[in-house]
Amino acid sequence: MTWWCARILNAESVTSSIFKSRNRARKRNRSENLTLGDDSMALQKESPRLCFVHRSDPGPESVFAPEIALVDLNNSKGHGFKCYQYEGIYWSLWPHQISKGKSPVEEFKRLKECTMEEDDIIICAYAKCGTHWLWEVSEMLKSGTIQYKKETKETRMIEFIQKEGIDSLQKPRILNTHLPLRMLPTQVVEKKVKCIQIMRNPKDVCVSFYNHKKNILPSIGYDGDFVEFTEAFLSGKLPFGSYHNYLLTWQKEVAREPNLPVLTLHYEVMKNPVRCIKDIATFLNITVTDTFCEGIAEACSFDKMKQFDKEEKHMHLSLWKEGSGGSFYRKGEVGDWKNWFTVAENEKFDRIWNDKVKESGIQFMYTL
Repeated sequence: MTWWCARILNAESVTSSIFKSRNRARKRNRSENLTLGDDSMALQKESPRLCFVHRSDPGPESVFAPEIALVDLNNSKGHGFKCYQYEGIYWSLWPHQISKGKSPVEEFKRLKECTMEEDDIIICAYAKCGTHWLWEVSEMLKSGTIQYKKETKETRMIEFIQKEGIDSLQKPRILNTHLPLRMLPTQVVEKKVKCIQIMRNPKDVCVSFYNHKKNILPSIGYDGDFVEFTEAFLSGKLPFGSYHNYLLTWQKEVAREPNLPVLTLHYEVMKNPVRCIKDIATFLNITVTDTFCEGIAEACSFDKMKQFDKEEKHMHLSLWKEGSGGSFYRKGEVGDWKNWFTVAENEKFDRIWNDKVKESGIQFMYTL
C-alpha cells in the first residue's frame, strides 16, 4: 500500500523566481562554485584517510570503541565527520555512555540475530524525515489511547539500543530505524513484520540535518557552514551516507521481498494528518473512529509534541551541545529550504539530485 502525493513536483519545476526577493535581502558570503561529489557507494573506491580510536578512560561525552578504523571525511577547511564504515555506509561512533565500549561492527552483526514477532512494527526512514511524529502516532493507534510516550523515540531505535535493548523491550514493540533493510534482523522478512517507511523532500532534509548536527555534541556534530554541509549531504560523506543512496537501496531491497508488508508515506502529506492517521490504522488492521483520529492529530501537532518533548521527555544522556537549546523538533515546515538555498545553490542541487534518482521514479513535493 503506497501513498503518492496529489501534487507531485519535480525539483526542477520549482523556479528560481520564488527566491528573488528573499535573496536580495540576504547577504551571505557564499561561493557559487560548490563542487559536489559522488554517492557513498562510489566513495569506497577512494583512499580515505584512516585513524584509529582507542581510549582507556573515556569521559561522558567522548566516543569509544575497541580499536576501530575511522575514515576522516573532513573537507579542505577541516570541517566534516570522522566515521567508521560498515555495509558501504558511514556511521558515527556513539558516546561511551551509549556504546559502553562495545564494538559497533559486532553489535551490527548481532542485530541480525534478533528475535522478531509478527506483531512488531518498524518505522523506517532516513534521518530528519519525520520519524518522531510517526512513532508517536503509531504508539497512540496501537494503544488505543491519546497519551504521549514518556520515553523518547531513541529508546526504541534499533541501531541505538541494538540487540540487547530490543530483546529487553515489552511486546508488542514499535521500533524505528535509519538502517537499510539488509541490516535489519533477518526475521523482519521471515516473519513479514510490518514496516512503515516515511520519505521527505531532500532539500528540507538537508536543512534539518544541518541544524541537527550543528547543535549536537562536538564528537558527533558538525562545525562547517551550510554550503559545506550540502556538499557532504549530496556526496554521502556524513553519518548514514547519502539520502539518495538510502532511498534507492531501500527501493531495490524491498522489491526483492514482495511479501514484506510496507506502507510508504510522504512527510509533506502528513500536513493532512487525519487522512494519514486513518491510512496507518488501516495498514495496521486497527479499527478507529474519526473522532479518535482527530484527537491523535491534535495531540501530535508539531507545537504540542515539541512542548511535551521539552517538558516531559527525558534521555539518560543528552546529545545536545551545552547552551545550544537543541531539540529534535525545529520547525517541521514544508519548504523551509527556500530560506537557506540561493538560486545558484538550488539549481545545482536540482541537477545533482535529479541525476542521482532519475531512473527510480522517486518524486517529492517541495512546497505546499
